[in-house]
Amino acid sequence: MEIIKELKSNPGLLPKIVILVYRFGNFTVYKVKLPVVKQLLYIVYRIIDLFFLKMLLNDDIPAEFKAGWGFKIYHPYGIFINAGSIVGDNFTCRGQVTIGNKGVKSKKCPHIGNDVEIGVGARIIGDVSIGNGCIIGANSVVTRSFGKLKILVGIPAREIRVRE
Repeated sequence: MEIIKELKSNPGLLPKIVILVYRFGNFTVYKVKLPVVKQLLYIVYRIIDLFFLKMLLNDDIPAEFKAGWGFKIYHPYGIFINAGSIVGDNFTCRGQVTIGNKGVKSKKCPHIGNDVEIGVGARIIGDVSIGNGCIIGANSVVTRSFGKLKILVGIPAREIRVRE
């Protein structure tokens, strides 16, 4: 029933569809055990992902990406998340966000804690860890780790204060 709560918490139809497609792919990759069924469901997922998320919304949120429950999206356009990234519960993401590694040679991706909010156009790049309860401001570029309850802004991101 977590999926119902997650869908209800997302504003508008497009974010709900993005979350539903992502969760369907994630379920297919991690929960389906029968190889034939898994392949068939994965093909269905890839077709929906291609035509709806990639072509219509310019999103790349792979099924292998691990997100906790309560994933919320505002303005679901241009969101790119690397498959190796991990985010906790109650993660809020806005449009034009990038979460990924530093390039082809690096496989290390960000680990983001619970209750984190990311502003429009923010980038989280590399082997970084973001603590629980952080807020990352619009267009910030995070390239190093931060502890919990920080408010981060700027290029490169720096802490401006601690949340209460």
